[in-house]
Amino acid sequence: MLFRKMYAGHRALFSNVLLNQDKVCMAQRILRQKVCRLHIGSVTALWWQQNFATNKMSESKNEAFILTNNLNSLTNHGGSINRSYYKGPVTPIDKIKSSFLKFEGGSVDLVKDDSSGVARLKLNHPEKCNAMTGSMMCDLHDALTDLQCWQHGKGLILHAQDCPKKFFCSGGHLETVREISSHELGFQMSTLMNTCASMMRNLPLLSVCLVQGPALGGGAELTTLTDLRLATSDAWIAFVQCKMGVSTGWGGGLSLVRTVGYPVAMDLLISGRKLTFQEGSRIGYFNGEISKENSVDGAIRWMNERLENCDPLLIKNTKAILRQEIEITDEHREIPEDEYASRLFAELWHGPSHQAALKRNTKHK
Repeated sequence: MLFRKMYAGHRALFSNVLLNQDKVCMAQRILRQKVCRLHIGSVTALWWQQNFATNKMSESKNEAFILTNNLNSLTNHGGSINRSYYKGPVTPIDKIKSSFLKFEGGSVDLVKDDSSGVARLKLNHPEKCNAMTGSMMCDLHDALTDLQCWQHGKGLILHAQDCPKKFFCSGGHLETVREISSHELGFQMSTLMNTCASMMRNLPLLSVCLVQGPALGGGAELTTLTDLRLATSDAWIAFVQCKMGVSTGWGGGLSLVRTVGYPVAMDLLISGRKLTFQEGSRIGYFNGEISKENSVDGAIRWMNERLENCDPLLIKNTKAILRQEIEITDEHREIPEDEYASRLFAELWHGPSHQAALKRNTKHK
């Protein structure tokens, strides 16, 4: 029993060490000095965690995840909550990208202006309502990687190409969605997009999403990832994932609850209802209105007015201070929050409810 309780108290830290090899050295120093206190009745058991993190630690993330699952089998007893999620191995991002490039169509275009320090990131797939294909997901990751190293950067505007149906983004491209036809591939897509979500949230730039029309499903998730949101008066978003038999898989669930709070986020996700510009402005989701005419130019002017007297370091440090207040500890404690969200998503992806929704060919209006 003591052995089990010791593992229960430390599986989160041990798992994070194994699953994040770039942090192993730091974790080793922490673990070697950590004293574990276990209260059993009135007795406090002290255990020196000397050999938990050694140079013999597994070099394989997949082996690490299997080992963590074995620890969980020892500790998930009594009143613990067992959540169902996909338990397959993590695929490296580069391997996911090389596989997803075959799902072609559209592009995500990055334009940087060194003089103003404001970049524009455009979803460009107008013939398909700017729906995201696999290659566009890869473009997004490439663009965010570039922006992480931009020395002159102060701001970023995420927007969409004008399209006949006036959409910001209709979510995942239907042909891509149908090709990603297994839990494993769903997990890979979600891993890639959750990685992009984390990169977007942590950019050392003031990021703004310009919502120029309806944003559905994954498109709605994309609007949550920036620091602020501007919109035209006819813009609206709808998280239709539950109607499609899946959860949020592109990082939007976590960002949404941090923006509007748990009760509102739960209502929007479970109902799949529209959040109009008027209601979104009232609850603080949208931070300003932009004219439909030349909306991108209007967003650039809005951004420049706020960044005129700011240098890149000031933006970076101000954002770092504020983000301390919204970064939360992993509730599940076993794996990083973004990966956990991807595993929950993958458990539902192409499951019975999702497949039934795809066969219905549901139209969201």
